[in-house]
Amino acid sequence: MKTVIVGAGLSGLTLAERILSSDTGEQVTVLEREDAPGGLARSFHVDGFDFDIGPHRFHTFNTEVDSYLREILADCFIRISRKSSVHMAGKYRNWPLTLASVAGLPFPVLWKSFLDLFSKPDIPDIKSFADFIRSRYGDNLYNFFFSGYTRKFTGIDAEKLHVDWAQAGVNRAVIDNRVKADSLLSLVKGMLLPKPVETKFYYPSHGGIQTFCNLQCERIQAAGGELHLSTRVKGISVENHSVSGVVLDNGKTVHADRVFWTAPITILYPETELTFINTLVANVALHSEVSRNDYQWCYFGHEDLIFSRLTIPRNFRADCVPAGRDSVIAEITCNSESEFWKDPKIVRERLTKDLKSVGAIKGDDIIFIDWQRIPETYPVYSLDYKKRLSSINVPQGLFLTGRSGSFWYNNMDHSIAQALSIVQGSEFRQDFWNER
Repeated sequence: MKTVIVGAGLSGLTLAERILSSDTGEQVTVLEREDAPGGLARSFHVDGFDFDIGPHRFHTFNTEVDSYLREILADCFIRISRKSSVHMAGKYRNWPLTLASVAGLPFPVLWKSFLDLFSKPDIPDIKSFADFIRSRYGDNLYNFFFSGYTRKFTGIDAEKLHVDWAQAGVNRAVIDNRVKADSLLSLVKGMLLPKPVETKFYYPSHGGIQTFCNLQCERIQAAGGELHLSTRVKGISVENHSVSGVVLDNGKTVHADRVFWTAPITILYPETELTFINTLVANVALHSEVSRNDYQWCYFGHEDLIFSRLTIPRNFRADCVPAGRDSVIAEITCNSESEFWKDPKIVRERLTKDLKSVGAIKGDDIIFIDWQRIPETYPVYSLDYKKRLSSINVPQGLFLTGRSGSFWYNNMDHSIAQALSIVQGSEFRQDFWNER
């Protein structure tokens, strides 16, 4: 049996590592278009600074995933607490929201939100993201934060996004399923709790989040698996309705008895016209520490700000920056036609101005900006995305998996859980948001 896995992200690497560890004698080959493993969990080491692609860390309530994380990391991890924020009405506020952080919002916002507790719109047939948010949180918070943030982040109006975008994303932003944020009432209850829930994460004790993927690669290669980086794939070959190989950009075909496809599904099925959001990442190195950056990551909903989220690496592990230095990771979502996707340097001045305006940098403190183009970071759940997915006719022996391969807006722990389930021959539900 020869297995080919397209994509060396968490899904692909977990599949490869577990298949080889089961000692069935399979030949396993992993093909990756980038020059390093990790996919969306890659890290970049520049002049003593470690940068991830945004805020990556491991957290799970799945005991199998937890055991797997500990097995791979062994003693190469630390446990860290969480501190995340949201920037609203010109100020940083704790996320999940607390009573103290909400108290500083403008009175009209508080009053209208209070009224929404008793008069949220009754929308019996919830189809869109806008329907979901308005029915759960009311018109006020929808107009004040969710509508603008969504348009900035996705480039699409909330009315044109499927309800799954909300169900997969809102509680996911909270992360810990002991805390609820699926309605305005849940938020209020959370704010009134006498003691907030403390969430713990695993993070590698050296390097960035990619350290985990590097450890997986070491085990794959030690078990006889092959890993080919900088190898672009353009499709699959099919014989008698069964997959027979993977076709490379150079025209060569790698024979396969089965293929796990974790690369973007749009490479295989462009006719579906499914779309992804790209992320332009600005890794900003700073001369000195900025005391105001006391969060690990923060969401920015204001449409005038170019970035949607900032991450502070030193708050994951102090030595992610050289002693006395600081850094900020700014995420700018866009599509492939955006001018700043084609030439990131044209937005340097605006990025610098916006970072100063929220206090994330001070003066001319920037040492350098390392720009990284990260394509296909988030699947876009248009109103008809399920219909588009259902039109795909998958040949025997081809398995679509992972965030990009199955067009599934998931977290790292879900990618690992899905891969573990596949290797065990069990089924894994992708509508994980319904478990809350």
